[in-house]
Amino acid sequence: MEGFLMPMRKYVTDPKKLLSEGQLIVNSTDDAKYQHKVEMVNLVLAGLTPSFLSEHTADSKNAVTLWVKKADEQGFDSLRAKKQAGRPAKLSASDLEEIKTLLTRDSPKESGYNVWDGISLSDYISKTYSVGLGVRQCQRLLHSLGFSLVRPQTFPCKGNEDTPERGEFKKN
Repeated sequence: MEGFLMPMRKYVTDPKKLLSEGQLIVNSTDDAKYQHKVEMVNLVLAGLTPSFLSEHTADSKNAVTLWVKKADEQGFDSLRAKKQAGRPAKLSASDLEEIKTLLTRDSPKESGYNVWDGISLSDYISKTYSVGLGVRQCQRLLHSLGFSLVRPQTFPCKGNEDTPERGEFKKN
């Protein structure tokens, strides 16, 4: 059992109080990463060393030590993820709402297009919002706004061959 009991650290906050607060958080949160960090801090507070935990988990000794220090000095909320990952959006939520309203309310002819697709939406966004979005990105945007591709319907190939609409498509 030697090697996994932690040498006593000088805590700013009472370790027993921290441990009980950490146990409450683990039982009440749905955020898996945050919960994992709190559990690691709880295990250190219960007497296990960060090096022992790093041998048995995917976390480094330095990461566990840092989590204990942050929880002790700043509280358990400091272990939560602070910002959203990924690149910031080029269009704001209000811009997206305006685009959705435009697509549902107005005809593409009113904006100077034949149909709303990736190409026309990319051009519209570029002119209106001065934001460059690619065609494929605009296709994804259309899908995320709840629109789907509607393929044009062709005329049936048999029967009614002498209708004027079919005559437009025949080769001369």
